[in-house]
Amino acid sequence: MSKKAREKFELPKYTVLTLDEALRLAICVAFDVAEYAFPILLTPIVGDILDIAGVGLGIALFGWFGLISVVELLPLVDYFPVFILIWVVWYYLRKQEEKERMEKLKEKWK
Repeated sequence: MSKKAREKFELPKYTVLTLDEALRLAICVAFDVAEYAFPILLTPIVGDILDIAGVGLGIALFGWFGLISVVELLPLVDYFPVFILIWVVWYYLRKQEEKERMEKLKEKWK
């Protein structure tokens, strides 16, 4: 395989977020920051409604992987940035999947 062809399959040395990834991250950051910025959102009734909405949001954004956001319903978990952590793990798994797909494609064309 020529050098030019090999360069096509090289993984980037730095990461650039796609619009979809950046939008999901922004939503997760906004959701986690809202709990810290507005203490009323930590009260039992309002906080529970927000947590239930967060579970739906997590499932909508990340599919089955978003079910991890159910931990938001546990007491005192609101103090941890759950949605940001879910995004980080989702992003890592997504990049690993893309890397494996590229490696398989690379092997196919050898």
